[in-house]
Amino acid sequence: MRITRITALAVKSETAYAMSGAVRPGERLPGSDYRRFAPHRQLYSDRSEALLVRVETDAGLVGWGEAQAPIGPEVVMTVVERVLGPTLLGTDPLATTARGIDMYETLRVRGQVGGFQLDAIAALDTALWDLRGRVAGLSIAELAGGRLRDRLPCYVTGLRETSPEGRREEAAEWARRGFGVKPCLGFGVGPDAAEVVGLRDAMGADAWLAVDGMWGYTLPQAKQLARVLAEADVAFFESPLAPEDVLGHRDLVQAVDVTVAVGEPLRTRFQFADWLGRRAMGLAQPDLMRNGVTESLAIAALASAHHVPVALHTGVVTAVGMAASWQVAASLPNFAVQEFQPVMLETFGGLVDGSLTVESGVVVVPEGPGLGVDVDDERVRAMASAEVEIRL
Repeated sequence: MRITRITALAVKSETAYAMSGAVRPGERLPGSDYRRFAPHRQLYSDRSEALLVRVETDAGLVGWGEAQAPIGPEVVMTVVERVLGPTLLGTDPLATTARGIDMYETLRVRGQVGGFQLDAIAALDTALWDLRGRVAGLSIAELAGGRLRDRLPCYVTGLRETSPEGRREEAAEWARRGFGVKPCLGFGVGPDAAEVVGLRDAMGADAWLAVDGMWGYTLPQAKQLARVLAEADVAFFESPLAPEDVLGHRDLVQAVDVTVAVGEPLRTRFQFADWLGRRAMGLAQPDLMRNGVTESLAIAALASAHHVPVALHTGVVTAVGMAASWQVAASLPNFAVQEFQPVMLETFGGLVDGSLTVESGVVVVPEGPGLGVDVDDERVRAMASAEVEIRL
């Protein structure tokens, strides 16, 4: 069997990924759909954007994958079209390890070992695992060593209400339905501490609560806020310091009584190895749409060797990325909890035939081969703003 055609599609929805109703939107950047939300510095889109890839073989079999590309999916598309796709055409799709090495080595010595290059690799790698599962009649979880669980306890990220009272009611409702909650902070120690205390009071002592610091604190500020988080029995403190500050995160881990979670910016086992070796994270959060199945499994194994649990990150994500993430999470011995984006499921759930099931605070891992769900090619193309195809 050989790969004969690769298609990359930038899919976009008019539904914006709303991080928090409390965030103030800034002006749109000239000539783009992107803007900042004060006080955060990263860009957000006025639409929800992702990059999907479709890999087809001479046997007519197809696999799908996704890159998380909330900004510039066309950039990832170009990497697929010009660099990685030609590397895969004509090769055996079932040799996922070999194909992953082939893709990584294309620009490794030139320093392209992160960012858009690895996002593109992640999408293609996942598509190959999906295809391999369909050939074998096994899900990705089964290919990865077996399903250790069929249901994943999960939490929702971000609260959409604009007032503190509204967010407390929103969080309490999620808790009543059995879900954990992770609000996005980063507005200052005082406001963030008040937010956490209010949410804990509203949700109750037994409800699952974590926080995302959005890389918004200095080390002294993070230590100060962490005392409040520990008192509120917060499950983890995600992304507290600048994403490059491995030593600062190490010092924070050693100083506080709340788990420090990191992983969204990291793409490879090599990057995670540095953080894990320095004990700079208490919870690893690889993102399958940025790492791919092969690398996510390697990262999870590395984390396990350091006795660190794993909670796969998801952000702007379609049903393709959700299904792939849930499959991998189902196979991890050191699985902790699964992030869930309800607005994204509402927005992009229709891209697959059959529903992805979420109920009473858990996501149900699909049982079919590969991703466990079938991607509807026509629906994907209907949401695509741009498409490229290469073939033998």
